[in-house]
Amino acid sequence: MAPRTRILVVDDERYVRDSLVELLGLEGYACAAAGSMPEALEQLGGFDPAVVLTDLSMPSGDGLELLAAIRRAGSTVPVVLMTGVGTVRDAVAAIQGGAYDFLQKPVDQGQLRLLLKRAVEHQELVREVHSLRARASGTHGRALLGSSSAMARVRQAIEQVAQTDATVLVTGESGTGKELAAEQVHLRSARSRKPLVRVNCAAIPTTLFESEFFGHRRGAFSGAVADRTGRFAEAEGGTIVLDEIGTLPGEMQAKLLRVLENGEYQVVGESRTRVSDARVIALTNESLPERVQKGEFRSDLYYRLNVFPIAMPPLRAHREDIGEIAAELLAALPARRPGRAPALGAGALEVLHSHEWPGNVRELRNVLERAAIVGGSGPLEAGLLRALLEPALAASEVVVAAPGGGDLQLRHNLDALEKQLVQRALDKCEGRKKDAAALLGIDPRNLGYYLRKHGLSDLPPRA
Repeated sequence: MAPRTRILVVDDERYVRDSLVELLGLEGYACAAAGSMPEALEQLGGFDPAVVLTDLSMPSGDGLELLAAIRRAGSTVPVVLMTGVGTVRDAVAAIQGGAYDFLQKPVDQGQLRLLLKRAVEHQELVREVHSLRARASGTHGRALLGSSSAMARVRQAIEQVAQTDATVLVTGESGTGKELAAEQVHLRSARSRKPLVRVNCAAIPTTLFESEFFGHRRGAFSGAVADRTGRFAEAEGGTIVLDEIGTLPGEMQAKLLRVLENGEYQVVGESRTRVSDARVIALTNESLPERVQKGEFRSDLYYRLNVFPIAMPPLRAHREDIGEIAAELLAALPARRPGRAPALGAGALEVLHSHEWPGNVRELRNVLERAAIVGGSGPLEAGLLRALLEPALAASEVVVAAPGGGDLQLRHNLDALEKQLVQRALDKCEGRKKDAAALLGIDPRNLGYYLRKHGLSDLPPRA
């Protein structure tokens, strides 16, 4: 049996509430009732209604105040206002405030029935549009995985800020999903039909920051052979994501502050001032307060960026999500055989739980992908994952002299790592191939391939 559509009825007069709940129950709706604005807000999260039907005039906070509070919380639930002393001014104020529609008391049952039907269909359409936009952006189903309380807080923060134009500062270690959080803020905002423009501040040469951000006119400087549109202009009406904001040079910090303060900027080589309508979301894996204390980052810019902070938790802080995240990441990998995605074998999850994950979800994805390549056709077994995560092997490095002096650290490539793993397994098993395959967590029939590939096939079993 399909779940019934939920309606939250809010009215300070008990007999009105009871009458509406009874009427809507007969229409097939599941109802909750609240007698005040605080009670309605308390019920809103747990009940998750499809429509809120509320009285306009209540002593504890009127319907328009309730509507505003619901929108501030980031909810898009349709709100229908009722009043016994309806005027055109009330109706206009309600619609301008974001109400779905307006009813006069005593409520006509036929009108109420039709209005609720339309409101429910409207909310279903809104959710479908959000889903389709997420799919089109490539973030649907992979963004912000995890059911833990830590990730629930992140999602709640995104919902709260998405419906506003507030500047957002997303902080967290590398690999925690800061860029995905920024995308989700954009997708859930009224700007979602407009561009989402990403800028990696660390990748821009110091001399080109102003041109990159604001654009330039032909001839503005040596090498400016054509006009260029800046990133803020590209993001007009949408969102601009500034990654690694802590690397921004001092001169550009002042110019970005001007944009955040009043929206104003100038194209290089142009005298007139332009006004930007792009929402700013900044990302950083550094401690900006520490950079402020060291004099490396402007305090006034930090405060303007930190209007609404979202802190992405490291993976080690929500280990209970590792199984869910790993399953989703594996499902997204190319199947090693048609119709079959890689899966975790016995004991594999315990191995993943025991690792500290300094690279967070990005490191987890890389390890799973590497294991899927090395592990053959069967499940990814604990032995293979343990070997890949062993610091002496997984962080294996060589040091070479770089041209011009200094040292450059390079990770061994996948072939070298494979050879190390196979050789180590053979050594531990004294050359017994079947035991070595078991230790590596792969099918014994696949071990021969790796032995031949790395020139280890002629090694005799040890006594």
